[in-house]
Amino acid sequence: MEEFALRRTLSDELHARAFHDFEGAGRFIRYVFLTDGDTGAILDYVNAFLDAAGRAPIPADNKFLRLDMDGYALRVEQHTEFMSVSFVEKGHRRATGLLADAFDPGITHLPLAWARGIPAPVFHAIWLEIGGKPPRGLTPERMTAIMDSRAIASNHFSNGDAQLHFAFDIDAAGFSRIALFNQGISPNRMGRVVQRVVELETYRLLALLGFAAVRDNSRSLGSIERAVGSLTTDMAAQIKQVDGQVQQLLSVLSAQAADLEEIYSRTSYRLAATKAYEAILTDRIASLQFTRLEGFQGVRGFLGRRMTPALDSCRAFSARLSRLSERITRAGDLLQTQTEMIIQRQNRDLLRSMNARARHQLRLQQTVERLSIAAVTYYGVGLVGYLAKPLPLDEWHLDINLVKAAAVPAIAFLVWLAIRGVRAGLHDREDS
Repeated sequence: MEEFALRRTLSDELHARAFHDFEGAGRFIRYVFLTDGDTGAILDYVNAFLDAAGRAPIPADNKFLRLDMDGYALRVEQHTEFMSVSFVEKGHRRATGLLADAFDPGITHLPLAWARGIPAPVFHAIWLEIGGKPPRGLTPERMTAIMDSRAIASNHFSNGDAQLHFAFDIDAAGFSRIALFNQGISPNRMGRVVQRVVELETYRLLALLGFAAVRDNSRSLGSIERAVGSLTTDMAAQIKQVDGQVQQLLSVLSAQAADLEEIYSRTSYRLAATKAYEAILTDRIASLQFTRLEGFQGVRGFLGRRMTPALDSCRAFSARLSRLSERITRAGDLLQTQTEMIIQRQNRDLLRSMNARARHQLRLQQTVERLSIAAVTYYGVGLVGYLAKPLPLDEWHLDINLVKAAAVPAIAFLVWLAIRGVRAGLHDREDS
């Protein structure tokens, strides 16, 4: 039986992000780099490290990889717009509190110095320290000192089996610190917990990238809003006038529409990504099932107060983009309608002018025809006079002037018939 080409790829996707059991105390350190899909330089750097350690290189199409090294695990993940390099250390015995070298960037058994040389700017660095039971007398002030942060957010989670403390800040070594005190979570559950906690912190900062885009483009969007408002006012004033002119406003509106489209192209992807990252962040918070830790402010409340205004700004900016685009579309439709009405009035005036000229031409043609009949009749009568001179008019008792006078009606009638025939022939050719 023939197998669909993507069957195994799609099936393997469910297992690509699997996290191994995490037993005992230890740490998870992650470096996050924004790549926009270009991970070549970072992969080359990592592969050179693996080659020196006698390991096979990472294929470019391998999105998620975990390698057991000497005393730690190296975890490399490639996502749509970022790449992470992580170190996982576990298996230490610690009944209470954190390891002695917790949050110490000078530890030598992990290649942190090598990681700092990765050829890409660090977007985020996360240090999650996992210990034993929380020490007695743990206060917010003591935890703030341990986390080297301006404020911390803490909760019980997993039915009170553990405590989680977030710094949501960057320490002197460049890390965002997280401390987890485990009172009774099994190793297989702890692996999933560690993954969710690290993802929560990763996507928290990624979600705020949209706010940076909003801040960079808000002034330009405000300028367009003011310009469109002024243009709409001018357009309304011109439309209310009988001879109002709106053609010159169309170029101004087109320029504003082009500027708006430029802002949309710069921010649409980032705002959509922020919406997706916010959904992931919300999901990770919900999956951890936080409960109150007495004396500490909670993670959900902390993020709600600190992140909600920024995320609301992103949503408001998206709404402003949509509304402004609709306003420009409506103004463009109105300008187009008004322009068409102006063109129709111009066409009406042109047709009236053409009709007037046609009437003048008809009168002139009729006048010319009458003059032509008179002129041809005159020359025809003269010709009759020349023809009548040789005739014996005296014997017939006729006067030559009388002959000419009698010829006038006949000649005029014949000339009129001839002109009428020519006109009828022209009309027939035009109709055909």
